[in-house]
Amino acid sequence: MNNMKTKTLFITALTVFTFNSSFAIENKHEHSVLSNKVHQSERDDRQYEVIELNNKMRVLLVSDPKATKSLGSIALPVGSLYDPVLQQGLAHYTEHMVLMGSKKYPQPSSFTEFLSRHAGNYNATTSGNRTAFFFEVENGVINTALDYLADAIAEPIFDPKFADKERNAVSSEMTMYRSSDGFRIQQVDSETINPNHPAAQFSGGNLETLSDKDNSKLQDELVNFHDKYYSANIMVGVIYSNQSIEKLETLAESTYGQIPNKNIVVPPITKPAITQEFTGKEITMIPAQPRKMLSLKFPIENDIDKFADKTNEYLIYLISNNSKNTLADQLQKQGLIEAIQTTCDSKYYGNSGTFNINVILTDEGLAQKDKVIAAIFNYLQLIEKQGVSEAYYDEIKKVFALSFKYKDVNRDMSYVEWLSDQMLLYPVKNVLDADYVAEHLNKEAIITRIKSFTPDNARVWLIAPNQTTDKTAYFLNAPYKVDNITDELKATWTNLAKDFSFSLPELNPYIPDNFSIIAQNEDQIQPATFSKRGNHIHFVSRHFSNDPKAVIAVSLRNNQAFKDAKTSIAFELLDYIVSRDLTQLQFQAGNAGMSLSTGTDNGLMITAAGFNQHLPEMVLAILNSYRQVTIDEQSLALAKSWYLQRLDGADHFESIRLASEPVLALSKLPHYFERDERRQITNTITISDVEAYRDNLMSQSIPYMISLGNISNEDSLDLYHAVQKTLKRNVEFTPLDDIAIKTSFTARITQQAKSTDSALLMTYFPTNYDPTKSQVVGYTLANIMSPWFFDQLRSNEQLGYLVGIFPFFIGESVGLGFAVQTNQWDPAYLLQRYQAFYPAMLNKLDALTDEDIEEYKRSIIDEQTMPPQSLDEEFERLISDYRLSRFQFDSRDKKIELLKKITKQDLIDFYKNTVIEQKGLVIASQVIGKTEKEEKQPEAITDYTEFKNASSLQNELLK
Repeated sequence: MNNMKTKTLFITALTVFTFNSSFAIENKHEHSVLSNKVHQSERDDRQYEVIELNNKMRVLLVSDPKATKSLGSIALPVGSLYDPVLQQGLAHYTEHMVLMGSKKYPQPSSFTEFLSRHAGNYNATTSGNRTAFFFEVENGVINTALDYLADAIAEPIFDPKFADKERNAVSSEMTMYRSSDGFRIQQVDSETINPNHPAAQFSGGNLETLSDKDNSKLQDELVNFHDKYYSANIMVGVIYSNQSIEKLETLAESTYGQIPNKNIVVPPITKPAITQEFTGKEITMIPAQPRKMLSLKFPIENDIDKFADKTNEYLIYLISNNSKNTLADQLQKQGLIEAIQTTCDSKYYGNSGTFNINVILTDEGLAQKDKVIAAIFNYLQLIEKQGVSEAYYDEIKKVFALSFKYKDVNRDMSYVEWLSDQMLLYPVKNVLDADYVAEHLNKEAIITRIKSFTPDNARVWLIAPNQTTDKTAYFLNAPYKVDNITDELKATWTNLAKDFSFSLPELNPYIPDNFSIIAQNEDQIQPATFSKRGNHIHFVSRHFSNDPKAVIAVSLRNNQAFKDAKTSIAFELLDYIVSRDLTQLQFQAGNAGMSLSTGTDNGLMITAAGFNQHLPEMVLAILNSYRQVTIDEQSLALAKSWYLQRLDGADHFESIRLASEPVLALSKLPHYFERDERRQITNTITISDVEAYRDNLMSQSIPYMISLGNISNEDSLDLYHAVQKTLKRNVEFTPLDDIAIKTSFTARITQQAKSTDSALLMTYFPTNYDPTKSQVVGYTLANIMSPWFFDQLRSNEQLGYLVGIFPFFIGESVGLGFAVQTNQWDPAYLLQRYQAFYPAMLNKLDALTDEDIEEYKRSIIDEQTMPPQSLDEEFERLISDYRLSRFQFDSRDKKIELLKKITKQDLIDFYKNTVIEQKGLVIASQVIGKTEKEEKQPEAITDYTEFKNASSLQNELLK
């Protein structure tokens, strides 16, 4: 499946600012309320206030009566750029250790277990410029959760017995990133910039960098780093809850207010990251994944203080635009590229940043990379000469304004992480709107910026397999090479650039201007029965009826669409060819507040979401492209290359994902086909094969459609009829029977990883068990037991970085999956440790009281009954039943009612029968990590019945 994901360049956008009316009320505050009010959208009815506590910590309070969970975060403007040279990775290590027990809450797992009982979760992240901690939890226990976090920040115990274990965890995490090209690129970059800049250090840390040295003891450095930088006066915090601002103020002082103020000043980074010595370079790197990418990176100054100009966003918009005859359009039509994705981070190095033009290459584009580079420089010159226009800026400004005004209300912990980051970067008044405000076109800044985009100032990256290299990046093991951009090469680019003549982008015709709300019948009755001839379903939004947005999904279901491997591949190739044909429409729709995607639903599924004004025509445009797009030798060759690369990419998944793939594949019906088989068939498919497949799909399918939101039932039905008219009426669709687990047996599947990590996933499924009940019980058990498993095998035994218990599906039945990814231990040893701890978890489960179980159940019920945060999320709650042709749309309600009746004994019986006594289906999916010649091969599991692959196991289940 090829998702036509919109290249939305403006993740955030701005509108007219209004102030919440509650700000007009003057209250007597015990703490300093910062005078600058937070700019918020006129549609945002939450109350915001920034206060300064007595310890000089700035805290953003958000009072939201509609909040179904409470959120908290703390961030400080110190990250890996402040690591001492002798303890590289210390900021990351400190972030880990802070959460390993505090003076008031000494047990490392206490916060995790508390949150799991109260529909909660937490995380922490470290970047070069900051460290952040954030959580979400039930409203009623926000005070306790804040106390946990505040005490961890203020008084971590840094117990040495956990310190060395967590040091191993940090090293395991970085080992895992050997298969991540993002981290590999970051490490190569650090080795090719000014070595005196702190970004040149190894930011993540490992067992070598985080260790005792003659002049540096790790435990001492850990304590000193915390003492030096973890001070309230440089921190920011966020508290988001359904309580009043006054109550949140009191809560902030009693928790965050206890963090000591050490009156520190964060020292500025003064050394330049990239000087002329490090520009004018070609950097070649071999990726971990089979990707082909060209990236032109240009150093820029840190211009965060000029955020309201949107200089970088202006250039991103023009460079990435897919209008007719633009850079992206021409290179794509010539078969040289898949896409251009332009990004910018002006604080990447702390005191400076980088502007990046990233190009995903085709095979031909890789062979002609110099032609692609020449085209980019040609287009940049056109922008410099003719591209600075009030018309483009006004369009960008309008898009930002609409995006800010109609921004989805986010109420999960990622929101407070984002708010913390915003507080560290921008003035109080712009915490919400900094990414959206566009005040004036700074022509001089744009011209100055683009004039710096020259070969002499560039770092041109080529990331592709089978390149010549002469270096290997430290620890991440990425092969690379650095060459100078020679005068001869620059002359070549100049000559090749003469072959191109580009046009600047056309203005976007799809930016909405009609935001009227359609009157709808709230008591509309939906069809409860499935029809083999098709169904039309329309819902009025229960939560976003005042938003001028809608979601539409149209499915062309066809029992022949995926009958064998050849038809499955033909769909993928056709879908890819159509996605290239629709590139301009995707880009324009994305920047006008709409998203378009295609996928599978027993055939083709088209989804369009966002501002409703143009959605029906978008759906019809996609369908027309499927019918009319030209399938020629070039487009088919590109599609095959893309598909084969995607198959190769699956071979390079990180080990834990590789282990999961065989289990997930069992649910792919009517049959799962192995990658090797698909590779062979792909090479034999012809133009006529794809055309014949298209003819069948676009004429012999049955239309099903669901819509939600600000579109009338009549208009929705008109769209359905327009689709229906293009299809033959004498065909029917019959849903496939679901796969069922009827007999007990064991299975073992073994794969070899491309990375050094091994992994073991043990999954246990009950037989002849009610599928809905298995979902409820399995999810509840995973929620209860995952912290225990993590605490024992990750925190105490340090078996790996990725450790957890997850509910796994086969069809509609759910079992429990126990997973670890490790760079130190064999799958055989992992299984021993799993089996040793299984009885202990049964004892812990048995020791829970009925009140404990009810608390866990209530936590899950509260989570499942929370209102959706967006129209898209409301739609997602309908789509699973839609795909299963269950048009009563009551599966969620049934699960909640069933959960209310689940008892402690139900949980014990399920766990005991499936995991302890193994009376159901047991699947051991193991991945053996790659080793050097002199290293010992990891010991694999030999228990259980061996199956060659997922398709052979699926055949057994389908008998």
